[in-house]
Amino acid sequence: MKYALIGNPNCGKTSLFNLLTGSRAKVANLPGVTVEPVVAEVKPSLTPDGRISLVDLPGTYSMYPKAPDEAVTRDALFNPEHPHRPDGVVLVLDAANLKRNLYLTLQVLELGMPSVVVVNETAPTSWSRSALEEALGCPVLAVHALKGTGTKALLEVMSDGLPRPSGETRLDPGARGWRTRVDLASLNAALPHLGAAGVELLVTSGETPEWLSRDNVDALEAARAATGCGSAELQLGEAAHRSRQVREIATRTLGQNPPASRSITARIDRVLTHRFAGLLILMGIFFLIFQAVYSWATWPMDLIDAGMASLMEACRSALPSGWWTDLLVDGLLAGLGGVVIFVPQIALLFGAIAALEESGYMTRVAFMNDRWLRALGLDGRSAIPLLGGFACAIPAILGARTIPGKRERLLTILITPWMTCSARLPVYLFLIGFVVPSQPWGPGGWLNLQGVFLFGIYAAGLFAGLMMAWILNKGIPASAPTHFLQEWPPYRVPSMKRTLEQVWMQARGFVEGAGKVIVVVSIILWVLSNTAPGGFGEVDDVHQPRVEAVSGAEQEQAERDWQAARMDASWSGRLGAFIEPVIAPLGYDGRMGVALIASFAAREVFVGTMATLYAAPDSDEGIGQLKERLATERNPKTGQPILTAATAMSLIVFYMLAMQCISTIAIVRQELGSWNLAAMQAVGMTLLAYFAAWGTFALLS
Repeated sequence: MKYALIGNPNCGKTSLFNLLTGSRAKVANLPGVTVEPVVAEVKPSLTPDGRISLVDLPGTYSMYPKAPDEAVTRDALFNPEHPHRPDGVVLVLDAANLKRNLYLTLQVLELGMPSVVVVNETAPTSWSRSALEEALGCPVLAVHALKGTGTKALLEVMSDGLPRPSGETRLDPGARGWRTRVDLASLNAALPHLGAAGVELLVTSGETPEWLSRDNVDALEAARAATGCGSAELQLGEAAHRSRQVREIATRTLGQNPPASRSITARIDRVLTHRFAGLLILMGIFFLIFQAVYSWATWPMDLIDAGMASLMEACRSALPSGWWTDLLVDGLLAGLGGVVIFVPQIALLFGAIAALEESGYMTRVAFMNDRWLRALGLDGRSAIPLLGGFACAIPAILGARTIPGKRERLLTILITPWMTCSARLPVYLFLIGFVVPSQPWGPGGWLNLQGVFLFGIYAAGLFAGLMMAWILNKGIPASAPTHFLQEWPPYRVPSMKRTLEQVWMQARGFVEGAGKVIVVVSIILWVLSNTAPGGFGEVDDVHQPRVEAVSGAEQEQAERDWQAARMDASWSGRLGAFIEPVIAPLGYDGRMGVALIASFAAREVFVGTMATLYAAPDSDEGIGQLKERLATERNPKTGQPILTAATAMSLIVFYMLAMQCISTIAIVRQELGSWNLAAMQAVGMTLLAYFAAWGTFALLS
């Protein structure tokens, strides 16, 4: 049996889904987190008598979709060929907003599908279960999606098979005045699975589903034309009568006293959403987050760096000398060390954002930014995908589906890659040390200067994206304005358990995703760095010099010259020499260019690639030692250190403005339905990044 979880945004669907299935789908105390169906089976320990599948559908306020994510939910119920069409529905209502949730509930119950209503009691409220059950004509159960209370009764009802609604939830024929003058016989015959109520909802909707056949579309358009009204007028007419139903049910089932949490929430909102103070508080919160990213993560990063160096040394000592030992130590372990060292800082950033999301604060962020985002051609709802881009551009771009306006959604997708994602964070953390010293700063020395600089990088990326939105907004034809309506959840104290779960999921996903890429990239780069057109032998012909009767500095320089000559003879050296004329104006040598190209697979592999390409012979150094060596080791062609402040700043600017990775290009193409737009975005961002990096290096060198 397959059941769909349906409800308004932020009603607790995904929390209930995770609780019953053991999944780890992302949850947050804000709307628009679920934008596509997620399917999983209920844990076998909870359903020993049979298998039950759950489909977590995107939240919607009605069966009239205003945005692509809402259309996903409508299509899952209306399209008979939909891969996620359920055998029944579990309607999830938020106890704190039960009256508002009833509108969608009544529409879905009209369809006549086997149903059960679940009231998620995460806030103290007063309501009558028996009265609501009588009014809706289907089982009504109280659950707590976070604590798990009430789920046993829900599973029993689902295991026995959900009943069809028996109450009078459908609107009277007179409520849809157009129904008396329109013949829906042909449409009913073409779509028998929808029933009369489903066909009427489809006619009232102003949107035509793509899955309808040409004949069905013709019948639908004929029925709409016969009503003599526009879709907005039809929906307003239904809303008036539906609201009367909701009021009658609410009068019988709900208590009169509003929850105390609402008055507390209102008092907090007067401060946090203030027109001016609210924005200052928002900037202050993120400023403190970036300070914590540097101040709190230093010691675990040092431990990881020292641990990776010790592991590399132990492996080299324990294993016999040979090419495969060099591949393991200088290739795989050196590359992985460039990823895992930054996990503490990434975990801190993810944890802070997860806590803000769960608290309910992030929903207010969209409201606070709506006014000035509209001046740039965006929408207040654009704020959530843009902030989501600080974690990863791919789910952030998918999150733009919640934006109803096509123009606003297009602009949001085009500028989201400028947000600094977690994959860029290791690159910045690696390079910032070459630009800004790690030292106290500000009054009393309580600020970390590198943390301030990191905050500036994030702000600069955001500013660049918003400026591009403003420029594009001037060139894209104007469209009808959309209205910004959003439900604010009550504030709540973030759960430590759920926050840590989100941190674990995100950090593990980062390590697994980056680890897979770095393993492949490290193997390829090691092979390219240790082979030449003539095979291994040609590289080995560059013999290591024997310099004994000289100073240690001369011995060290001779070793470096040998390493450079050996690299120049390899395939990676020849590739670097081929691309070096293009990247030399940016301050990069050939090996750095190879690392730059490799990072288009995934940005976070840049540091691991640098560790592989610049590894000192027979030296098991950590990332900290590598940074020290790159700051002093000189490029034989320029006589300058390989990484100077100008070179590092040029790299920071390049990564800040260039398209993130190949996966981002693919997801942009998917959401916009155009390879041309995706390619234009990628090429345009890369060219802009190139010239900005060139200007930065020229200015600072």
